[in-house]
Amino acid sequence: MNSSLQIPLDLPNVRLLSSSYDAQGNFILEVESSLSFTKCRCCGHKITEFHGYDRPIRLRHLPILGRDVWIEIRPKRYRCRHCEGDPTTTQTLEWYDPRSPHTRAFEDWLLKMLGNSTVMDVSRRCGVSYGEVEGVLKRRVSTQVDWSGFKQLRTLGIDEIALKKGHKHYAAIISSLDDHDRPQVLAVLPDRLKETVAAFLRSIPEHLQTTVCWACCDMNEGFANAVQETLPKVAIVVDRFHVAQYYNREVDNFRKQTLQELKQTLSADTYATCKGTLWLFRHHYWSLTAEQRGQLEEFLLLAPELKDAWLLRHELNLLFEQEQTKAQAQQQLQDWKAKVKASGLACFDKFLNLLETWQDGITNYFEDRNTSGFVEGMNNKLKVIKRRCYGLLDVKRFFQHIQGDLAFSRKQPA
Repeated sequence: MNSSLQIPLDLPNVRLLSSSYDAQGNFILEVESSLSFTKCRCCGHKITEFHGYDRPIRLRHLPILGRDVWIEIRPKRYRCRHCEGDPTTTQTLEWYDPRSPHTRAFEDWLLKMLGNSTVMDVSRRCGVSYGEVEGVLKRRVSTQVDWSGFKQLRTLGIDEIALKKGHKHYAAIISSLDDHDRPQVLAVLPDRLKETVAAFLRSIPEHLQTTVCWACCDMNEGFANAVQETLPKVAIVVDRFHVAQYYNREVDNFRKQTLQELKQTLSADTYATCKGTLWLFRHHYWSLTAEQRGQLEEFLLLAPELKDAWLLRHELNLLFEQEQTKAQAQQQLQDWKAKVKASGLACFDKFLNLLETWQDGITNYFEDRNTSGFVEGMNNKLKVIKRRCYGLLDVKRFFQHIQGDLAFSRKQPA
């Protein structure tokens, strides 16, 4: 019975001369180039005068059936009669880099293994040195974005991430969505200063700057000012979830204050009914069961002012859920602010001040319903990369790891 198996090498422009095993049982495949020309290293002319062979080189290739594979080739040399001194040039083939001890296919495999992993893990798992994996990362993954891969940048996301927790060492993350609505990191900037962000935005090619319509961010004045100065036609969208987090926190602080007052005025048995209402108070009313709604209503009857605050907060939540225009949303916000002032509640004072500054950016959400959801999702992934690698303070190195992880996890569109 024939137990052999033919496996294509997928190495263009070569022919197999021989195959053998070394002492460790690894495959050694001797190949030679099938091309009879190269380009002169001096003048760039195509040259065909064969001069001989260079010393043999051995390159690590993709493993086969659990065994390491090595490709051995003696590069051809050709002489150029167009240049003074008739210099010779060593032929190189597209499937390997003269500076690398691996084939490009093997390097692609290493980069794939690096997704959701670390350099040390890949080094141990694939039987290569730490420096070799680092070399592949430096050669094959750029430290800055390649603009040629973008046709448009309709939505930008700007946020920050702590490079070193507790040390106030922040980096600004600029991201976007590609043509298939997949998040793409455009830059990891060394700090979150307005000048640094503005400098990057100015570096975006002009033909792509004109395609930007929205810039999603939280209520960071530096980020907003950087966009206004460099991309004045771009609408700033304040993320609705950051806004909700702000007013929810203020109402929740009022709840805590009210509970402290109720504890002083109610009997122990009556106050006991207030326990277990934390999440009922925080959740949307429409997501509660009939029993939970009844329990919440009993609690709010004990604190009329807290009930008013809860209703006003609930009205804000509904405002963002409705399909409406920016003008309609602005009018509803004006009506809501009038209700707050009429109620005499002080828990919304800080939020009212915030609305005075950011109302335009907040209501821009209703133009196209953009949020920073893709930004926050990306930031979570970046935090995982940072923790997995025990910290990445070099923003260029950080950018490379991000690109490797994104390439590994990204699914091709159907």
